[in-house]
Amino acid sequence: MKTAQKIFKLLELIGEKQPAKPNDLAHDLGFSRSNIYRLLSTLTELGYVERTSDSKYILAFKVFMLGSTVSSFKQLASIVRPYMARLAEISQENVNLAIMYERRVLYLDKIESRHYLKLDQPIGKTDPLHCTALGKVLLSGLNEVNLEIFLRSNNLIALTKNTITDVEVLAGVIRNVRENGYAFDFEELSEGIHCVAAPIRNHTNNIIAAISISGPTVRLTKQRMEELKISLIETAVDISKKIGSTHIVNADSV
Repeated sequence: MKTAQKIFKLLELIGEKQPAKPNDLAHDLGFSRSNIYRLLSTLTELGYVERTSDSKYILAFKVFMLGSTVSSFKQLASIVRPYMARLAEISQENVNLAIMYERRVLYLDKIESRHYLKLDQPIGKTDPLHCTALGKVLLSGLNEVNLEIFLRSNNLIALTKNTITDVEVLAGVIRNVRENGYAFDFEELSEGIHCVAAPIRNHTNNIIAAISISGPTVRLTKQRMEELKISLIETAVDISKKIGSTHIVNADSV
């Protein structure tokens, strides 16, 4: 069987079984374990599958983008939109929905603040992962192997004086995001802009997207961010439950 055929059969089986164990995939397809691990490693590196914390494999969002990019975007955005509207009403600031794509933050949807002074984050725009609250949340969803690959293979460019450019410092921040369930951006992407983000999880409890509140520092102060993070986390949890997550988060304890 040609390599291309093996890859597509493997992707199809992962889609049926996910989360799938490598040994089960090898058995069902009649491939050797070494062959399965080599194919899984390639697909993971290319971003088509993801390894979960218990070493099983699931399809990555990139797979769904191949044949139905627009419809996939619209489906996720349509589910999240009412929750974003509620959060925008509470915060009176920009609310953003994003995923990780090609090692960057990709904005799927937004609701703009009603204030005259507001941000412009066009849908479809991408930003770096390391200097955004959304990006830190999305990075926190990677397993240790893939996070290490990202940290060691990406140049952490400084966009402001607050941008984190030290690999070890960023790794520590990501660990805190995993523990706390939210991330901050204190003028790390753009001067004068603050942001707080929380994860959206799917039916396997993996982080597939992130939602954030962003605004100018004159309104979205550090104190205001602390106040809004509870509503943000509760909204992210509600969205996650809507799409099948059973991950338990106690927003009152954060």
